[in-house]
Amino acid sequence: MHRLFAFFIFFGFLLILESCIQDDDRHDPEIVFMEPIAGYTVYMPDTLDVKVEIKDDQVIRTVVLSIVNENKIPVISANYYYPNSSEFYIETSLALDDKTLESGPYQLLVTASDGVNSKDKYRKIIINEIPVRILAYIAVTGQITIKSTILKLNPAFATDTQFVFPEGYWLAGVHSLWEKFFFISDEPSILTAFNPENFKTEWEIAAEPPRPLITQIFPDQELVFSTANGDAGILSDDGTITLRTAPAENKTIQCLAADDKYIYAAHVSLSGDIHQLTVYYRVSGDIREQKLLAGEIISIVPIADKVLVFMPSPSGTGIMEYDPEELTLAQISFLQDEVLRSVMKISESRLFLLTDTRVISYEPAINRFTDFINQPYNFCRYDPLNNNVFLVKENLLSVFNYATGNLVKETSFADEVLDFQILYNK
Repeated sequence: MHRLFAFFIFFGFLLILESCIQDDDRHDPEIVFMEPIAGYTVYMPDTLDVKVEIKDDQVIRTVVLSIVNENKIPVISANYYYPNSSEFYIETSLALDDKTLESGPYQLLVTASDGVNSKDKYRKIIINEIPVRILAYIAVTGQITIKSTILKLNPAFATDTQFVFPEGYWLAGVHSLWEKFFFISDEPSILTAFNPENFKTEWEIAAEPPRPLITQIFPDQELVFSTANGDAGILSDDGTITLRTAPAENKTIQCLAADDKYIYAAHVSLSGDIHQLTVYYRVSGDIREQKLLAGEIISIVPIADKVLVFMPSPSGTGIMEYDPEELTLAQISFLQDEVLRSVMKISESRLFLLTDTRVISYEPAINRFTDFINQPYNFCRYDPLNNNVFLVKENLLSVFNYATGNLVKETSFADEVLDFQILYNK
């Protein structure tokens, strides 16, 4: 009994001793920034030299160095240090080359802890994002389905690279953030990801049976795709499929669009009798809604928090507005006696509609149509950096200034231009 009593006394003594030790550590670690100066501006891509002195009256256990945005969210991988000393110096250089980092104020953050007390110290810096520039233009030309010619043009429109690819063209695209060019062959489709610097193949994905055809790709943060099997999915930059919806036994997907929350697919039955607008959750791939429509969908374009759906009819083209939150679809306009070929999104407030007779500028918010050019073209591309519109008809590529409508230049190719893409550095 005496031994048990003595044990409790000794145990209590240890608790009191530890408490006293903790009470003695009443000082937070001291953190002093020596570099960079407050408000220092970094013009990416560059390195940021950092020098910090940390002192404490106790042994410093951990130090963490990072950069955070205005919401205190880290924007680079943190550096961790384990000093095991009462004095510690950080002297390092942080590489700042993230293409997605936007211009604005950020904070260099150092967190030091001695195991009892922890201290955060911030140093404001300004980061200027990597300027956008055009790396290349990539054209796909050809006349027969068994091979295609791929041409890479420099920003001055001079031919940089030209080679014959032994597959017939079906689709093409670029992902500027990933610096990749995508070529999709005709059925059976193979999606080939090229390094546009040297056009070496980085990876390939074959479309799956029973209908091995990739029907559309849509590059945004990732690469959204659909197939003739009626399914849609998302690819990462290394070709990994990170999301795939369930296939449909008797339906295919004709066109596709996506925003931050949803994937929108135009489903049509193999008989051509049934048309549906299918809305998938982008995160899970589950169906949010499948709306039965009276006719074919030729294009789907997200605008702000709505989606415009273009549907041809014998007397023209109907323009419908779909609200993915309210699950409503209503016609907002009609383009009388115009057969729509394609739609190009210029901005959140303006679209280009390419018809069999002309190119029309359309402002959905005020429902206004304005002629841009009174002649037809096969397809359109837009360069927001230089505010230029690229219009293609047969083997001729015409470049117009978007603001004035003036012709900037024309380039003809040996064969018909099947696709034309603009590759940026980010």
